[in-house]
Amino acid sequence: MQLNARRMVRGFRVFSSAADAGRVRRPTDIVLLGLALFGIAVLTVMAPGPSAFDTALTSVIQSLRVFGGWMWQIGYALLAIWVLVLLLLTLIRRVRLLVDYLVAAAIALGLALLTGWAAGTPVSESMRSLVSADPPAVYVAVRVAVTTAVIVAASPHLARPFRYIGRAVVLIGAISAVVLGSSLPIGAAAGLAVGVAAAAITHLIFGSPGGRPISANVAVALADLGIEAHDVAEANVELSGVAMFTARDSADQPLLVKVYGRDAWDGQLITSTWTALQNKGQTPRIRAGRTERVDHEAVATLMAERAGVSVLPLVAVGRSSDGDALLVTRLSGTFLTDVPHDQITDTMLQESWRQVVALQALGISHGDIDAAHIVVRDEGTVALADLGAASMGAGRSALMVDRARLLVTLAIATDAERSVAAAAAVIGQDGLAEVLPLLQPAVLDRPTRKQVDDGEWSLDDLRTAAVAAAGVEAPELIQLRRVTLKSVLLTVLIAVFAYWLITQLAGVDFQSIWAELASADWAWLIAALLLSPFVQVAYSFSTMGASIVPLRYWPVLMLQYSIQFIALVLPSTAARLALEIRFFEKFGIAGGAAVSIGMLDSFSGFVVQIALLILITISGLPGFTSSLTGSTTSSTDSTSTTDTSSSPNVLALAIALIVLGAILTLVIPKFRNRVRTAIPRWREAAKKHAEAAREVLTVLRHPAKVGQMLVGNLGSQVIQAIILGLCLKAFGYEAALSQLILINTAVSLFAGLMPVPGGMGVAEAGFTAGLQAIGIPSTVAISTAIAMRLVTFYLPPIWGSAAMRWLRKSDYL
Repeated sequence: MQLNARRMVRGFRVFSSAADAGRVRRPTDIVLLGLALFGIAVLTVMAPGPSAFDTALTSVIQSLRVFGGWMWQIGYALLAIWVLVLLLLTLIRRVRLLVDYLVAAAIALGLALLTGWAAGTPVSESMRSLVSADPPAVYVAVRVAVTTAVIVAASPHLARPFRYIGRAVVLIGAISAVVLGSSLPIGAAAGLAVGVAAAAITHLIFGSPGGRPISANVAVALADLGIEAHDVAEANVELSGVAMFTARDSADQPLLVKVYGRDAWDGQLITSTWTALQNKGQTPRIRAGRTERVDHEAVATLMAERAGVSVLPLVAVGRSSDGDALLVTRLSGTFLTDVPHDQITDTMLQESWRQVVALQALGISHGDIDAAHIVVRDEGTVALADLGAASMGAGRSALMVDRARLLVTLAIATDAERSVAAAAAVIGQDGLAEVLPLLQPAVLDRPTRKQVDDGEWSLDDLRTAAVAAAGVEAPELIQLRRVTLKSVLLTVLIAVFAYWLITQLAGVDFQSIWAELASADWAWLIAALLLSPFVQVAYSFSTMGASIVPLRYWPVLMLQYSIQFIALVLPSTAARLALEIRFFEKFGIAGGAAVSIGMLDSFSGFVVQIALLILITISGLPGFTSSLTGSTTSSTDSTSTTDTSSSPNVLALAIALIVLGAILTLVIPKFRNRVRTAIPRWREAAKKHAEAAREVLTVLRHPAKVGQMLVGNLGSQVIQAIILGLCLKAFGYEAALSQLILINTAVSLFAGLMPVPGGMGVAEAGFTAGLQAIGIPSTVAISTAIAMRLVTFYLPPIWGSAAMRWLRKSDYL
C-alpha cells in the first residue's frame, strides 16, 4: 500500500531534487556564460539591424501571421504566464527559489538595457518593449531576455518534462516577438543570449542541484524492475551524471544500483560533454541516452562474465515507469577504497591484474580503472565493477592506459614496490616495459593524480621501480629549449625589418600609419582582442580529433596557447615540434606518433583552407573582384577607397622573402652544411616514425574524428576572419564575411608554406595585399594588418606564457 502511494506521488514529479538537496557551482555554467557573452558581442556588432539576413528571415517568419495574429499574441504572453507558473510552484516548499528568480530577472534586465543602449536603443524604448508587444522593433527583446533568464535559472530545479515545456515556451515566445514586430530576429536572438547569460551568472552565485533521485524513488524504481528492495541508501561512490545506491533484496543479499536519472542535470548534453573533455579525455556519449548506456554496460558485463572474467553479476537492467534507467548488480564484497592497507595481500594485487588482462583479451578496455571499481570479495578474490565506460574493440593505446592506471591504483592502495612486483608477476617484464611510457600524470584522472600528490611516493618513484623491474632503460623525454634574451631580440629585429620593408614596398610612411592607428576606434580592437583566444578553442578540437589516444580538452587548449608563446619567443619549427612531442609523450604517445598527429592536424587544416578557397571562388560569394562597401571616416586616405596601386609591390615582398631564404641557404656555408647534414637524419627519422604513424592514421577510419578535425579547423578560420573584420571596422571600413574568410585563408595558407619564423612579414604583407585587392586604401590596409597581427600573434603570448607555466606546473611538459 505504501509502495503504491509512492508510485502515485512519484508519477507527478515537479522538481528534480529534494528540497534540501545540496547545490554546487558547475563549470558548465561558465561555459554557457562564455558562449552567451560571445553571442551577445557578435550580435551587438551587427545591431540594431535590420541586416539582409534579418529582413529575409523576418519576412519568412511574419508570413506565419496567416495562422492568426491572436495565436502569436498568446505565444508572446506565454512567456509571462510560464514565469508566473514557476513562481507559484515555489510555494511547494521551494520559497528559496524566489531569490534565484528575482536575481536572474534583475541581471537580465540590466544586461538587456545595457546591451540595447550600446547598440543605440534608448532605455525608454527598451522598457516599453518589456510590457508591450507592439512595434517598433527594438534591440534587445527585453521580455524575451528577462523571462528566458527566469526559465533557464529554474531548469536544474525542475523535472525534465517541465524543462522541456520551458524551452518550448522560450522558443515560441521568441518567434512570436518577431511575428508581432516587437523585435527583429537579431534582437530576439540577443534576448535569448542575455537570458542564458543571466541564468548562468545566477547559478554561479547560488549553485544548482544535480537532480539526483532520492532513496524512496529508487526503491519504487527497483520494484518496477521486479526487485523488492529495502535499506536503500546512497553509496559512497561519486560518478558524474550517475547516482549510485546500495540496497538489499528480499533474500537480504546486497545490491549495487546504478541510476541514470531522468532529471539528472549532470547527464545533460553540455554538462556531460564538459565532464568528458575536462576530466577523463573520453569522447562524450552525445547520442547515447539513458537506456543505451545501461544496455551498453549490461552487454559488456555479460560478455566478460561469459568469458570467465570476475565481475559483479548482473541482476537486472531496464527503465522505471518514470523514465530513470537502472542497472542492478550483486555486490558481494568491499570496494578496494575501503580495505585497510595492511589487509591487502599480494594475491589480491596479482588477481586484479589477471582480471584486467582477461578483460583485455576480449578486446575490452575498462576505461575507468581505480580503487572505486575494484571489489575485494569476502573469500579474498577480486572482481571488476562498473563497466559503464568500457570500450569494446578497444585499440592498444586504450588497453595500455588501463594497465597504467591499474599500476598506479594498486600502488596507492599499497606501495610502489608491491604494485610493480604484482604487475611483473602477471604481465612479465615485456608487458611492464610497454606500460612505462604511460606512467605520466596526464594519463591519470584528477582524483587519482591528487591521491598520488598526497601520497608518500611520487610518480617518478613508481616509474623508477617499474624500470628496474622491467630491466630496461628509462624512456627519455625530449628536451625543450629555454627562452633567452637573444631569441627575444632576434624576434624583435625580424619584426622591425619586416614592417620597414612592407612600408617601403607599399609606399606608405610610418607617420601615416601611426596617424591611422591613432584614429582607430579602440572599442572594435578590444573586441577583436577578446575574441582572439577563441581561435585556439577551435584549434584544440582539431588536435584532439587527430589523436587516437583520448586527450583532455583543457590541457590541449593550454598547449595551443603555449604554441602561440613559442611561435613568438622561439620562432622555429623545431621549438614548436619539441613542445608538441613533449606534451604528447606525457600521454604515453611515442615521438613518432606525436609528429604524425601534428602532421595530420596540419593536413586537415590545409584541406579546410583549400576547400574554403574553392568554395568561395566557385559559389559566387563576394571575393577579391567584388565591390566594397566602405566608409571614409579614416583620418588618412579619406579621399580614396580604391587605391590599390601598391598591391603588386606588397605581393612582391613574399616572393622576395622566398628567394632571399633560398639564396642565404645556398651562399652561406653554415646554412648549406646544416641542410646537407640534416637530410640523412630526416631520412632516418622518417623510417622510425613510419611505424608509429600507422596507428595514428587509424583515426581516418573514424568519421567522428575526421569531422572533429575539419570542424575545428573550419571554426578557427571563420573566427580569424571575424577578427579581421573587427580590425577593419576599427578603421571605418567593412567587408563581406566571404571576403574576410578568403583573405585570412589565403594568408594562412601562404604564410604556412613560407620558411619565415612565425610568418613575420609574410602574413602582414598578405593581409595588406588582400585588403587592397578588395578596395581598401593602402594606409588602412597596412594598419588593419598590423592590428590583426597584434591581436592574433604579438599579444596572445601574454596568456600563452601563463598557459606554459600551467602546463609545467601540472607536469604536462
